[in-house]
Amino acid sequence: MSLGQNLQRASQLLQQRQYAEALATLQSLAGGHPTSADVWQLTALAHKGLNDPLAAEQAFLRSIDLGAQPHVVTNLGNLYRSLGRAGEALARYDQALGVAPDHLPARVNRGRALLDLQRYDDAASAFRTILGNHPGHRNASLGLAQACQQLGEQEAALGLFESVLEQDAGNSVALNGMGISLKTLGYADDAVDYLLRGAERAPDAPEIAINLASALAQADRQEEAVAAYRKALELSPDNVSLHDWYNGYLGVIGHSDYLASYRSALARQPGNTALAVSLARKLLLGNCGAEALTVLAAVRGQVNDTTAIDAEISHVHREQGEFAEALAAARRAAAGAPEDAAVMRELATALMAAGDDYAEARALLDGLLRDHPEDQGLWALMSTALRYTGDGDRYRALVDYDRLIQVREIQPPPEFPDSGSFVAYLRDQLDVLHTTQRHPVEQSAVNGTQTLDDLFSRRHEGIGRLKAGLTEQLQRVIDGLPRDDRHPLLSRNRGGLRFSDSWSIKLHEQGFHKNHFHSQGWLSSAFYLSVPDAINCHSPEGWIKFGEPGFRAREPLPAEYWIRPREGLLVVFPSYLWHGTEPLCEARARMSVGYDILPAR
Repeated sequence: MSLGQNLQRASQLLQQRQYAEALATLQSLAGGHPTSADVWQLTALAHKGLNDPLAAEQAFLRSIDLGAQPHVVTNLGNLYRSLGRAGEALARYDQALGVAPDHLPARVNRGRALLDLQRYDDAASAFRTILGNHPGHRNASLGLAQACQQLGEQEAALGLFESVLEQDAGNSVALNGMGISLKTLGYADDAVDYLLRGAERAPDAPEIAINLASALAQADRQEEAVAAYRKALELSPDNVSLHDWYNGYLGVIGHSDYLASYRSALARQPGNTALAVSLARKLLLGNCGAEALTVLAAVRGQVNDTTAIDAEISHVHREQGEFAEALAAARRAAAGAPEDAAVMRELATALMAAGDDYAEARALLDGLLRDHPEDQGLWALMSTALRYTGDGDRYRALVDYDRLIQVREIQPPPEFPDSGSFVAYLRDQLDVLHTTQRHPVEQSAVNGTQTLDDLFSRRHEGIGRLKAGLTEQLQRVIDGLPRDDRHPLLSRNRGGLRFSDSWSIKLHEQGFHKNHFHSQGWLSSAFYLSVPDAINCHSPEGWIKFGEPGFRAREPLPAEYWIRPREGLLVVFPSYLWHGTEPLCEARARMSVGYDILPAR
């Protein structure tokens, strides 16, 4: 057989997924035809089919060295994407387009790499360009819809997904996308319908099962939601995020299976560090620190790399007031991974918690902030380090409560006679969304409930009015901020805003917010819908407080600044400020809406 006939035979075997047979054929050809780019690119595909990505990469590179064919370079990019190396994939797609600017697979996959890199505006632009030249292109339509979802353009995403379904009613990607956007917009039952169809078409797709479970939870169909989460875990048993979401939901509905999935998974994989850390964190938040340490110690004995385990052991020890043990564990973790930002953050926190060396903690945080200048958690820790080290000038410039915290009052729309009637209307609209029984342990609220999913993404008349009223006041706050290029808050002001997350909280008797910061914000705010009478007294019961760090310490620092909530009031503050509330003693609930905003793009 000629070279061409052998290559055709190898191609047929690859199409039949007979990868080992194809590889044997190709390896016999390589000796006699070492400079054939086609031999090496087919060899790469055989190795990829046999799940040997390193050998596939080497064969692709060998083929490209012999002649950069655009489809081969694109296939190498696809390999990199499958390995989570989106930046390298993007470079290869650009290389392919440099050889053949109209190569459509490279264009489509380039857009997907941009999605992977969270460059959503660039991805949307790339897919729109493809659709301009190839109207109705299915994968480009799907890609653009997914970019629109991430940009908050849910209606546009729905139109694109529907256009795909008109041509292919069973397209599972489009059905899944419809479910995500409908759930985001608050149409939970409609979302469930699409996701059930998607699950029927792709029963082995864990992402559809996960989204179905989330939509069922939002629809308050609890038994179905739990069953859907269990199905998702059958499909993806090692997905740590899924265990986190599932148990988070079990926790807020008070289900007896809370944390059981972690224990089952660890019984199968006693050396799974990520699962152990996630379980330990939930145990600690549930006041089961001793059990958390037992879980971590068991896994530590099973693994060679103990860095993440030691960092979490430090966290558990310091929150139990065992400061020497925490610092020892943090130093072990840092010795093993001195370049790991999360580990060094834990070391800085352990140093301050133990009162061991505040200057060392500050130096560590200075280094971390050089690499992560917009990290709100690092700025919260830095504020604490500055306070501990007595750097009053820099501390006051960073927290500056009088200048950086704003208190404003929402203005009612014209159809409401006053703010009181508007607030009462909003309270009634949001009250029905509190469908759970308990507070999420991962969040700051204690003895209360929190709404599911992003509140302001819902298409709901009351929520729309609330969002508009808050946006008006928040824009005024931003317009009034001074300019300071050296300040972590003021330097990012671009004159506009966008919401990054939002939720409603109902605190009950003895309810409060633990001291915390907001990692996903730039500015954060609380808007008060219901305020118990006790909050209006001279004691700080139920008041929001600022400045008290959210970690346990040998030398605790007190709060420095308090604001008394009032119905219709919103308090706006930098997301990095430590803040919490004093506990409520009155049985009447306090309802508020929380939200984070980011600078305009």
